[in-house]
Amino acid sequence: MTLPTLLLGPMLRRVEPRRVCVFVATSVAARVRAEIFDLGPEGSGDPEPIGSGEAESWQLGERLYVHLVSARPNNENFPTDRLLAYDVELHSNDAAGTQRLGDLGLLSGRGRVTYGDLALPTFFIRERIAALNLLHGSCRLLHGKGEDGLLSADEVLTADARDLGKRPSALLLTGDQIYGDEVAGPLIRHLTKLGSQLRGTNDEVSVPGMPALSTIPVYGRQDLVAEHAGFTSGKAANHILSFGEFAAMYLTAWNEKTWPAFPSAEEAIPATTARRLEVAKLRRRYATELKNLLEARRAIPAVRRLFANVPTYMIFDDHDVTDDWNLTAGWRNRVRSSPSGRRAVANALATFWAFQGWGNDPELFGDDFKQTVTGYLAAEPTVDGEQYDTSLWSFDRWSFAVPTDPPTIMLDTRTQRRFDDAEDAAHLLGAAERQRVLTLCRNAGHQPGDPLVIVSAVPVFGLELQERRQKILVDKVGPYEIDFEAWHSNLAGLVDFMRLLIEDLGLTSCVLLSGDVHYGLNVQADFAVGQRRVSVAQLVSSSLKHSGMASRIVLQLVGNLGTPFHARLGWDRPPTSNRPSGLRHRLLTSAANTDEWSEDSPVFLAPSLAARLNLDQPPDYRESRRYLRPAEGGPSPLIGENNIGLVSYRGDKVVHRLLGRGHRGMRVSTVTFPINAPGS
Repeated sequence: MTLPTLLLGPMLRRVEPRRVCVFVATSVAARVRAEIFDLGPEGSGDPEPIGSGEAESWQLGERLYVHLVSARPNNENFPTDRLLAYDVELHSNDAAGTQRLGDLGLLSGRGRVTYGDLALPTFFIRERIAALNLLHGSCRLLHGKGEDGLLSADEVLTADARDLGKRPSALLLTGDQIYGDEVAGPLIRHLTKLGSQLRGTNDEVSVPGMPALSTIPVYGRQDLVAEHAGFTSGKAANHILSFGEFAAMYLTAWNEKTWPAFPSAEEAIPATTARRLEVAKLRRRYATELKNLLEARRAIPAVRRLFANVPTYMIFDDHDVTDDWNLTAGWRNRVRSSPSGRRAVANALATFWAFQGWGNDPELFGDDFKQTVTGYLAAEPTVDGEQYDTSLWSFDRWSFAVPTDPPTIMLDTRTQRRFDDAEDAAHLLGAAERQRVLTLCRNAGHQPGDPLVIVSAVPVFGLELQERRQKILVDKVGPYEIDFEAWHSNLAGLVDFMRLLIEDLGLTSCVLLSGDVHYGLNVQADFAVGQRRVSVAQLVSSSLKHSGMASRIVLQLVGNLGTPFHARLGWDRPPTSNRPSGLRHRLLTSAANTDEWSEDSPVFLAPSLAARLNLDQPPDYRESRRYLRPAEGGPSPLIGENNIGLVSYRGDKVVHRLLGRGHRGMRVSTVTFPINAPGS
């Protein structure tokens, strides 16, 4: 494959009044510059230059350079509440010389990154516009079934490019932007080859304990990664491992120009008489995945246009690395003690930094961290593999604040966990990370009683029926089979988090944005610590691209099984009862009827059960959840089709529109939440 000069971008990243960040990746060394323009009060004037900046650039391979421009205003601040535009210049020493977006073919034709009659990609910085409009989504599996939910986001921008009262001012991607473990058969050879082009021929032998990656058959990695890396994903037949493969996955997910001509199933999976039935099965799988990939490819120009026009912020979930990533202390220790697993996780995190994390807030990443990561990738003699692995495994500043009003905090719920025992459910935020979240909120200008938007990859208030099912099954099948890592899987961790919101941050209302679960959901929740209460709008959007007809039918049935309202009372320690012990008491307090009954952790009970037990102590906590059905009707609160969420936060209400993606285009499901005013 002949690599294009511009491998990725332009991607609009962190945007605030004193800085506009634009990301690009190139296949040649280049000096990258961005210029910002004001289009006038109506968005239709002649572009007036109002700021510019040059990129910080790092070489990550023989043919891979990443650049993050931080453009600064000519005056003190960029204008707010009006349409701004930008252009990018690449200055390279190759024959192309200096190129702007128009020279790269990005301002016209099918691959243009502009909307309507606008000449350049555009954005705005919200200050006084009444509503905070955000897009949020998760779980984009390239070979997942159905149309890409990001197409709906592109349609929103197409319709509202000039209407700043409706146009989203940010896109929040809340986890699983790529899948490191679940990779399509038609892609894996391409990713290995492209990875070697980007990094150099040594990339395929850069993972300790693994054979040369190009020698592993298609669908041939499942046992290798389980045995040598300690991974527990059940869908790891084509797990990517090297830095080059992970980088190639980002390019493939976000730029159709890096896609290959795929070989046929017969070419990719040779026939053998000893495995005739297995070969036939794998070829059918390959053909199905190829069909879904080609559908994904058709959406990528729209995805690229979207990323160029909306400030985009991203946090990882497990599949950005591998399924079950840091699920338990046992998993973490086994993988870290394995040279193969340790390096594969480090590679995933290094590419996450380069393609996702860096643009969230460039100031979070110090020179020592960047020099260690890039120094190892550049084979500098001062940085070895152990330093590279340690730097990435120990990095603790992935959580960040998004510059919205009210502030948005995107949580790292994967790397800063606390574990009680080797295979027990984790506290998703350890004590140090909770303190850091508090600091992020304070630095973002949040005051006690003010509203707040928080992003947690996994829902804090999810589907209670599913959480209860996991509680029952975990002792029978283990934590890895059922992804036992909901907030309610560890009640002490949940209580710590709710105390952070209520006591430390002084919240009376909060909007929680989540993904992960492969359905859309709207929950009106309340949680009280003593006499203090927070009202929560839990908004879930998942998946962007993953859902087929069968899963939609199952989710419809599951949604109909659950009750629309659920309440619990909680105690820090098991409460005492004046009802005598015996068989009836043991049945009432068994695991099927309670979330926990442990001597050293919180206990939560249904109010009716607590009444029957005639408990002596009043509860320390009260929780309720109400599952809301869309205004458009429908029997289930679960949205099973591919979707992206559009949030409109204005004054005392939040409107959540799940933009579903079906065979007939966009389908909207709307829920409106009342939001308590500060101090109410």
